[in-house]
Formats: sequence, C-alpha cells, structure tokens
Amino acid sequence: MRKTIVISFSYVHTNVVLPVLACIAMSAPLVPASAQEPAEHIAAESGTAGFFNSSRALNLEQVLELAFSKNPDMQAAEERIGQAEARVIEATANFYPKLMGQVGYTYTDNPALAFSAIVAQRRFDSQSLGTINNPGYIGNFRPELVGTMSLFEGGRDYYRKKAAELGVEVSELERAALHNQLAAAVTAAYYAVLTAPREVEAARRSLAAVDSELNHAREMHQAGSLLRSDVLSLEVRHAQARERELQTLNAQESAHTGLKTLLGLGTGDTLVVKESLKDDKAPQNTLTENLLNTALAQRPEMQIAARQVEMREKELRAEIAGHMPRVDAYAAYGLNESSPQFNFSKQNLTVGVNAQIEIFGGGATSARVSAAERRVAEAQAARERVRLDIDAEVQRAKNNLSEVEARRQVTEAAQTSAEEALRLVHEQYRAGAAGVTRYLEAEADRTASEMRAVTARFEVQIARANLQKAIGYWFQSDFEAERRTSGGK
Repeated sequence: MRKTIVISFSYVHTNVVLPVLACIAMSAPLVPASAQEPAEHIAAESGTAGFFNSSRALNLEQVLELAFSKNPDMQAAEERIGQAEARVIEATANFYPKLMGQVGYTYTDNPALAFSAIVAQRRFDSQSLGTINNPGYIGNFRPELVGTMSLFEGGRDYYRKKAAELGVEVSELERAALHNQLAAAVTAAYYAVLTAPREVEAARRSLAAVDSELNHAREMHQAGSLLRSDVLSLEVRHAQARERELQTLNAQESAHTGLKTLLGLGTGDTLVVKESLKDDKAPQNTLTENLLNTALAQRPEMQIAARQVEMREKELRAEIAGHMPRVDAYAAYGLNESSPQFNFSKQNLTVGVNAQIEIFGGGATSARVSAAERRVAEAQAARERVRLDIDAEVQRAKNNLSEVEARRQVTEAAQTSAEEALRLVHEQYRAGAAGVTRYLEAEADRTASEMRAVTARFEVQIARANLQKAIGYWFQSDFEAERRTSGGK
C-alpha cells in the first residue's frame, strides 16, 4: 500500500517543480496578465495537435481532463483492470466442464496389456485363449475425448472466484486513487507554470532597478561624489540580481517540462495554459468539521484496504477447502484399433465419479491455511495504517490551507510596505540622505516580498488542491462522471 503525502507548493517550487523531471524543455515566453484577461503561457511547438487544440489556452479544468486522458500511468491502470477481469474469467472457468482430445499408441508384449488391447479392439475369440500367456507384440491405437467436471471441492473455486472479483474492484479503486493523486500533482504543476513567469518578471524588474542605480553610481563616482566601495556594493547586488533572473528562467522551463510530463506530452509539444478567471472550485465540506469522515468514506485508498481484507478472507476460505473431499465426474469416449484407422464399430464409452480426500500431505495444506490467516491479519493492520495516514494527511492539509491563506494576506501587506519603503529610500539615496547599503537593503526587501506574494497567491490554490485530494474529492468527481456517462446506472 503506497503511503499518501500532501504535495507542498514550496517543495515543488524549491525543487524545480518535479525533481525527477529533467530540465530540457524550451522556455515559454511570458504573456503579461491584464486585469480583464487571464495570463497565458506558451511552450514550444510540436506534433500532438491532433489530440487537442494546441493554439487554445487551457484552464485548470481542461488541463486536468487532458491529464486524465493522456497520462501513461492512467492508461497503465486501465490495463491492470483488464488483467484483473481476465483473472475473474480464469477463476470462473473452473465451474465449467473440461473437454480434451488426445491420441495414444502402445506396442507391448506384456500379457495383461496385450490381452486388454485385444479385447478393446473387439478381436478376442477362442484362439486367443491359447496365446494368452505369450501374445507376442500387440499394437493399440486409441484416439479419444476425455471430459471432466468438478462436482464438489469444498467451495475452493467459489472463494477463488470471489477473491478475483474483489481484485477487479481493487484495480478500479487503484485507478481512482491515481486519478485523485494525479489531479493534485497536475494542479501543483499548473500553478507552478503560472507562478514562474511572474517570478521571472519580478527578477527582471529587480535587475533593471539595480542596473539603473549602478549606472547612476558610476557617474557619481566619476564625478567624485561617491565612494568606490559603494559602486562595488552595487555591482555585487547586480550580479546577485542577474543570478536570480537565471534561476527563475530555469524554474520556468522546468515548470513547463513537469506539467507536460504529467499530461503525457513530450518536451517539444505545444501547450498553452491560462489562469482561470474564477477561483478553483473547492468542495463546500472542506470547511466543516467532518473532513475525516468524508475522507474515510471517499478516499479510494481506504476502500482498497477494505477490499484487500475481504480478498484475503476469501483466499483463506479457499485454502481451508483443501481439507475437504473432492468429487469429480469424468467421461471418456474413444476407439481402439491395431493401426491408425477410424472404425466406429469399435467405439467405447467410460463414465464415472471419482472422490478423493487428503489423509496425509506432510502438513502442506495446514501451512497454506496458516499463511492465509497471516495475510488476513496483515491486511487488517494495513487497513488501520491507511486510516491513520489519511487522518494525518487531512489534518496537515487543513492546517496548511489555514496557514497559506493567512500568509497570503501578510505577504500582500508586506509587499505594499516594501514598495513604499523602497520609493522613500530611493528618494533619500538620490538626495544623499541615505547610503547605498540602506538602498540595497530596501531593494532586496522589495524583491523578496514580491516573490513571496506571488508564491503565496498560488500556494492557496495548491493547498486547496491538497485538501481536496486528502478527502478524495477527485475520486468522487470521477465516480460521478462515470455514472453520468453510463446513464446513471
């Protein structure tokens, strides 16, 4: 059972969105956002435009739909469901009779076998009695059809079939769990793509401001009104601003690569995303006190754990059936000839019932039962662990959402204050009332506060997505969509 985790925006951003993804995509040009229109960010051109309109900007909901249809992990999950369904068919086959065709040839001088072959070939006569002890070599050619059917085996096949059916449910729930996890991961990557260009823009504004002041400082130094040390300090700050710009450009490229990979697109594929005009839809019950109950009812991981316990119990019953007697019916229809030919006047039919029970098998059956009992206990312990993990994840997601919502307000206020402080310090610096050190501090504070404000804005959306994931929101949405597709059945 995989342990679920909350996807942290700061982790995504600090580690360049998805650390397992290589930074190889072409950088997307920035299209500035306006007050009336959503921002759009475009990646490099490519060749899967046949699947979706690559020139049309996608909002979050459309990006999620694309991920669910194109992500290779989702496609692999569908194949695992097919495998589980095949195992059900295999288990069901044990309830049907089996018919096999076979052909054999024997050549022997063993008196018992030779006499049996002569009788089966309808060749026995009074002269055969004289050679019964020395029949010579007798050949026997026998084509036949053999049918068998299990009449009773203690319920072993029944419980194995039930376990296989539960396996299909587990595979479907695993797909739903992946659906839920993928939605949260895509949401984090989507907002990282939206955040990255804004951080590039902030870094470039900082670089432009420092560059302007550096040029001014050099002029003042040449005029003899500014110390060389102040010019050097501005040059250091200019290098830091340039380094920050390079870091944000790299983060922007990696953000696009990460999102494309989750969508099942190549690094050269065209992808245009836009910021939704409305807030991401958060479930109303995320603000209630019943989050844990909602999560335990909706999270596919919890349902998987419950089905795993049921599966192990069915497997245990199947192993216990090994102590029960087994009864099989069989029938054999064939011909006996001395050479390969088909003379139906020499056909014969044998039918019968066979019953058997294991009296002693070295303890193998008991060992299998004991192992099955341990697997049941293991599944029960895993179910409890999943419940505890979900409890902790819901609490973390709820606390994180409260934190980032409060932090967004703080960072927005700090950004306003930092902008005003820089304006005042800049005036003082130009008037000679403040030194270059004070100016550098104010400029660094402005840049840092702007970065934090940009990040905090989208951290709220990602925290909501993590809370939605924690309560199984996307699993429920997927279930409702499938129900609508099937006509509400």
